[in-house]
Amino acid sequence: MTAVLAAGTTTGAGLGSVAAAVARRAARAALTVAVALVALVILWTVLLWVFDVPSFVGKPPWEVLQYLFAEDPARGVRPASLSAADARAQSFGALWVTLGNAALGFVAGMGLATVTAVLFVLFRPFELAFMPIAMLLRSVPLVAMAPLLLLIFGQGPLGIAVIAAIVVLFPVLVNVVLGLNSVPAQTVDLIRVNGGSAWTVMVKARLPSALPQLLASARISVPGAIVGAMLAEWLSGFVGMGGVLSGYNGSGNYGGVWTIVALAVLVSIVLYEVMTVVETAALASWGPDAGRPPQG
Repeated sequence: MTAVLAAGTTTGAGLGSVAAAVARRAARAALTVAVALVALVILWTVLLWVFDVPSFVGKPPWEVLQYLFAEDPARGVRPASLSAADARAQSFGALWVTLGNAALGFVAGMGLATVTAVLFVLFRPFELAFMPIAMLLRSVPLVAMAPLLLLIFGQGPLGIAVIAAIVVLFPVLVNVVLGLNSVPAQTVDLIRVNGGSAWTVMVKARLPSALPQLLASARISVPGAIVGAMLAEWLSGFVGMGGVLSGYNGSGNYGGVWTIVALAVLVSIVLYEVMTVVETAALASWGPDAGRPPQG
């Protein structure tokens, strides 16, 4: 009974440490988003002023808000035929489409990169055979490769997700391979001396060791997946933020152009910070320092 109570107390303390770490990280993430938005608004306004961008083309932040919410905005902010409700419906509807496409590409890219990294470490000939393909995907400009991929996979969600996955694939693959290979040789030798196979080494030592690199790769890949999805949407038609952005640009709706760009940047910043919170929770629970009391 004493052992059970001790285990329960330890588990409770561990959960408390994780919750404290996540709460601090979430507070820092909220502060980071707020500071980033203030800096972005200042930089946006200053650049329009420094380069003397014509008001017909360059829209400051307050005109983006007018575009979305003002029923009677300043002249030129929004086409007369487009109401505020329609502007919000188009912009936020496109945002949700892009987030769905980016999520598919992100999950596919992360999964494929992780599986490929494991195979690279377990089977060295596999790395020699397929690393050049990964390098090719990285070296060819995505703008040049995207039309071909859309022809192969179609101009729907599948083709868009494939392009977003390619953006995610290479950085995750490289970082996870480095993480899997970062296990000390003494640890590998210890597992093998006790009868462990290469797969046992992978599960017991390599994958836990690669968790920080995997989570960091996921964090930096989220904005990349959004950019890849928008590029594919731009090329494939008038769906998602990329497609709507292309349509607005072609029709001269520059208020809509700036609104879509602002939404893309805002969502990328927020999702990046959300991933930092997820990363903190995962590392506090299963990372190298799991179970230690939080510092600071």
